[in-house]
Amino acid sequence: MSLCLVSVIIPARNEHRLIGSTLDCVLQAMRHLAPNTSEVIVVDNDSGDGTWDILQCYAADHGVSVLRLDRLGAARARNHGRRHATGRILVFIDADTHVSPDCLQRIVTHCEQGGIEAGITRLAGLDGGLRARLWWLFWEHVRRLPLSHAKAMPALMFCTAAVFDEFGPFDETVAIGEEWPILASLYRHRPHRFVYDRSITALSSSRRLEAQFFGYARTFFKYVWAILHRSGRVNYSDRVR
Repeated sequence: MSLCLVSVIIPARNEHRLIGSTLDCVLQAMRHLAPNTSEVIVVDNDSGDGTWDILQCYAADHGVSVLRLDRLGAARARNHGRRHATGRILVFIDADTHVSPDCLQRIVTHCEQGGIEAGITRLAGLDGGLRARLWWLFWEHVRRLPLSHAKAMPALMFCTAAVFDEFGPFDETVAIGEEWPILASLYRHRPHRFVYDRSITALSSSRRLEAQFFGYARTFFKYVWAILHRSGRVNYSDRVR
C-alpha cells in the first residue's frame, strides 16, 4: 500500500442532499496540493437514501474511495475510514460541511512546517439565518477557552496519523465528544502542538438544529450535560448532530 500525505475521511449517513457539494469542495481543495499526494475516503454508514449511488459516481469519476459500514455511529465510521487511510495527516470532515479551497494546503503547512499535530478550524453556518450565525459565533468563542474539552466538534478537525494512533481512536461508546480522546488529550499533553486556526472557515449545516423544536437550546444543554457527566455523552436521545 503506497503512502500519501493527506487522507480526507468523511462519514456519511443519508446525506444525498449535501454529499455531492461537500465532495466538490474537498476535490477543489485537493487541487492546491501536489498531484497524487492526497486521497478521499467516504464511509457510507448504512444510508437508506441515494447517498450510495452518488458516491459510486464520485468513485468512478474522481477516484474517491467508498466504503460501507453497517454498524451505525459517526465515530465508528471515522475509525473505519482511518483503518483504510494511508496519509500522514488525517482530515475528518462531516458530510454536510463545506471547506475552503485553501483548507488542506493550510493544514499541511501547519503539520509539515509548523510542527502542529492536531487542530480545529472556525465553523460557520452553511444555511444562513440569524440563529445559525449566533450559534456558531457562540461556539467559536467557547472553543477559544484554554480548556481541553473546549477543543471539540469534529465537523472539520485534523491530526497526524501518529497522534491518532497515540491517543485515538474516536470513542465509539458515546454520542457527544467522541473526538475528545484525540483533541482533548493532545491539548492536555502538548498544547503547543495544537492549533485553533480561525482563519480557516468551514461551513457546516444547521438543518438538524433548525428542524427540531428548541433545537439550539436542547443541543446546548446536552453539551453542558456531556461536559459535567459521562452519562450526558451516552444518553443522547435525539439526532441533532
